[in-house]
Amino acid sequence: MRRALAAGAACALAATVFSGAFGGYRSGQLSLFLVFAALAVSLDFVWGYTGILSLGQLLPFGIAAYTSAKIVSAAPSLGVPMLVAAAAVGAGVAAALGVAMLRRRPSAVVVGLLTLVLSLTLEQLAEQWRDVTGGFNGLTGVPRLGAFGAQLSDAAQDVVVSVLAIAAITAVGALVTRPIGAVLIGIRSNERRMEALGYKTVQIKIWAFTVGGALAGFAGALYVHRTSFVSPQIFGFSLATSMVLWTLVGGRGTIVGPVIGAMSINFASATLADVWLQYWTLATGLIFVAVVVVMPHGLVPSAQRLAGRPARRRQQPTLRPAATGVDALSGANAVDMVGDRAPSAAAPAIFEAHDVHKSFGFFRLLGGVTLTMESAELRCLIGPNGAGKSTLLDILSGQQGCQSGRVLVLGTEHTGRHAWEFARHGVSRKFQSPQLIDDLSVATNVAIAAWGTRSSPWRLIRRPWDTSVPQPALEILERTQLDRRLDMRAGDLSHGDKQWLEIAMAVAGDCRLLLLDEPTAGMTVAESLEAAALLREIHRSHRLPIVIVEHDMAFIRAVADRVTVLARGEVLADGTVAEVENDPDVQAIYAGVDS
Repeated sequence: MRRALAAGAACALAATVFSGAFGGYRSGQLSLFLVFAALAVSLDFVWGYTGILSLGQLLPFGIAAYTSAKIVSAAPSLGVPMLVAAAAVGAGVAAALGVAMLRRRPSAVVVGLLTLVLSLTLEQLAEQWRDVTGGFNGLTGVPRLGAFGAQLSDAAQDVVVSVLAIAAITAVGALVTRPIGAVLIGIRSNERRMEALGYKTVQIKIWAFTVGGALAGFAGALYVHRTSFVSPQIFGFSLATSMVLWTLVGGRGTIVGPVIGAMSINFASATLADVWLQYWTLATGLIFVAVVVVMPHGLVPSAQRLAGRPARRRQQPTLRPAATGVDALSGANAVDMVGDRAPSAAAPAIFEAHDVHKSFGFFRLLGGVTLTMESAELRCLIGPNGAGKSTLLDILSGQQGCQSGRVLVLGTEHTGRHAWEFARHGVSRKFQSPQLIDDLSVATNVAIAAWGTRSSPWRLIRRPWDTSVPQPALEILERTQLDRRLDMRAGDLSHGDKQWLEIAMAVAGDCRLLLLDEPTAGMTVAESLEAAALLREIHRSHRLPIVIVEHDMAFIRAVADRVTVLARGEVLADGTVAEVENDPDVQAIYAGVDS
């Protein structure tokens, strides 16, 4: 954060010196293009970091601009307060749009098209609503910013607008250096994994959309004061696509990239328009195509790669053992108490699934499955392909709902709840194929997992990078030597290491029930037996209830206290490994005989 603030202060000083040295026309261009840069950063925050392709960032930008123009024209003394009010207007517009749109989990294409259509619709409304918007010609003669009862000169206003735009960009740049920045990248990269860690991803996306709207609204007010007018074209297709162009050329997900993209493209366009009036649009397009072909990731990431630096250098968390006792971040102590308790009428079962049915159309996956874990044990769930094993794990972790039946976790009804609610009640899940945040480091993946069950955007802004991690997660990192590669990008790990990292992430949160879907897939026989030994050790040491879906019988014999067999969506057998292996019905199923 300090680095971002220092860079912002340096840029503000440079803008002031530039305005004083060149003055007039160039100073005005700089201030206008910095406003556009702030608008591009607002898009980068919601698209580059959170993964929401909003082609309607012009909605908060334009509505705030019109609001500022109307109020300041009536009361010029309110120019400075309206900057803050415009940010609030932009935030309100974005929040309303986000709530209405993102709660339904639309695809990126749907979000982009919907926001673009809304923006173009508002352009048409503004052209027709002459009494309020001034019609096609817009509102003109908007007063300049004022201070101490007097309006600023043109030169002074250019400096103030430039500095305020840089300050807003710097604030967002500082924001993404906090843990919330890593969480937003996690949601962009793998929303399913983030929900399984306990994050209310829809709420966080709406929050990010709101913050982006606030920046766009602030930029809208600066735009009005810089240009002294606003017209319906502020919602138009040209500016909407230009924002995307600036962001892509500079480098999406970098903050500084969209700034460089906006400044370089606008200055280049202005220069070409002066010297090559008839063909400047064509020349600008050719420059854009050349940049995209030569530097597909954008100017900033490509320049960093050429310089031998990582494309994105981010703060790395420090992992330390979680404190014990009531205030510990991990829920492992609660697991110990449940596991150490002798089964009694007062002690709730670890989980209960009663008469669970799940179908997709005419295909029945589960047909009345009833399964209970009374105490902290290590149970394997086996069966032929298509038996419904992974589907049952999905239902036990909230990844899918069931058509009928009930699911209880530690005595609490969870039927129909979301995945993040299961996670916050202690259910942790490893998926069949490793689900990591590939763009982030090993340490950041584990830290994100540790924050998940007690997270909110504002808390993630304030919390330190120093992260408390439960002992089982640290033991996994140490035994698999991942603790020696904490700075390594998670996406660059081998398949086996990705498996272990995901297990470490699963136990790094408030884990009271661990669900593992084929944790040894892709491992050698020796690695599978080592995995069995490590999981049994964690289970015994921390009394952690574990359910494992697996096919490898050697692994199952080495790890399981109890085995449940599913076949054709029903429980076929349940007992010790020896009892299940000797069951005639199980032998018939695995021999391919229809019993």
